[in-house]
Amino acid sequence: MSSRPGSRQLNTERGGRLGDLGQDYEQGHLTYVEQLDPGARLWLRTKPFGAPLSQELAQCLRTFAHLVELLQLGVRAQVLDVGCGPGWLSEFLTRCGYWVTGVDISPDMTEIARTRVEEIPGPVGEGLEPLAEFHAMPVREMPWSNRFDAAILYDTMHHFDAELETLEVIRRTLVPGGQLFIHEGVRPERGSQGERDLVAEMERYGTLESPFDPEYLEEVVHEAGFGGVRRLREVDDLLDLTTPRHRFRFRGGRRNIRFRPEYNVIHAFNPISGAEPDELDAFAADMQPEGQWRAEGDEIVLAVTVTNSGRAFWRVARFHPFPRGSVTLGPYLQGPNGERAVELRRTTLPRSLSPGDSLVLEVRVRQSEVQGHDAITLDLVREGVFWFSEAGSQPVVVSIPS
Repeated sequence: MSSRPGSRQLNTERGGRLGDLGQDYEQGHLTYVEQLDPGARLWLRTKPFGAPLSQELAQCLRTFAHLVELLQLGVRAQVLDVGCGPGWLSEFLTRCGYWVTGVDISPDMTEIARTRVEEIPGPVGEGLEPLAEFHAMPVREMPWSNRFDAAILYDTMHHFDAELETLEVIRRTLVPGGQLFIHEGVRPERGSQGERDLVAEMERYGTLESPFDPEYLEEVVHEAGFGGVRRLREVDDLLDLTTPRHRFRFRGGRRNIRFRPEYNVIHAFNPISGAEPDELDAFAADMQPEGQWRAEGDEIVLAVTVTNSGRAFWRVARFHPFPRGSVTLGPYLQGPNGERAVELRRTTLPRSLSPGDSLVLEVRVRQSEVQGHDAITLDLVREGVFWFSEAGSQPVVVSIPS
């Protein structure tokens, strides 16, 4: 998965990576599959499942759940699987209804990935056939610009020999507001068994196995031009709540945990020109109700045209818990002093919204929740940050038919 033909030098000056063995890493990745024994080749076709079970199954499934929940992409969102390898992640993403593009330098790997998707039995949703494409090419030679809603690098950056330039190319492929998700190993301690194991693997297969210090990886993502960069930590566990001691630990907060993380997890965005992501006055909306409320079963429904009249990109949210910074429509009932007395069910956007763009939403409210009230107030919410009315936009008050 080396980024460029013939590239061998690593960026090790700032201490972010293991040393360079001076090998032709591209050739190592091109011949990797043919060097494997039959059992290892079978694993490529069944990963992350297999017998006997491995710890990697749980890790892959946990991380996949995290990224789907975090990215909250819509049906047929275009997703770039960078260094897709044998395509287990591409297969899972395709089953979600996304349009997946997998890229890997190894034709053997992309052929395995293509076969996995072709073997998906039938539609992945109503009227939705699996949609994926695979390309055997160095990542830094990708031809696309302004195409993908998200780029995912799952345990692949340690194979790239020029991380900054590689990330710059990936950012070019993303639409404005497109998301980057990196799951990557952490550089082991110098002189540790983990470091010796990586060096041994490089010597055996000729591949590049050079993970990153967490601080360095975050820094290089910033340098590549991404915005809203966050370094996250996976803390999944089953907690024993049967004893007071464990309950106290749970309530005490995970901020007190001290350990060297096994994985780097980075989430970032391709910036939107014209507005910084935290500018309050960059967020503004116009809302126009279309017609009247109509009854559908135990709900009342109202169509509303929503226009992004500000300078900031609105990131979509699909389900609760909504990611911080995503945008939803929040209906509520006002109290006697105009305050938000009762917040009603959020209405999510069908897609992300660029400045100047509009869409039509259907606001649905249970009739039982609004009995005794004569109006509902509609406002946009930047989840976890502010309501748009706090940024200067005017909410809309819509009468409820008696």
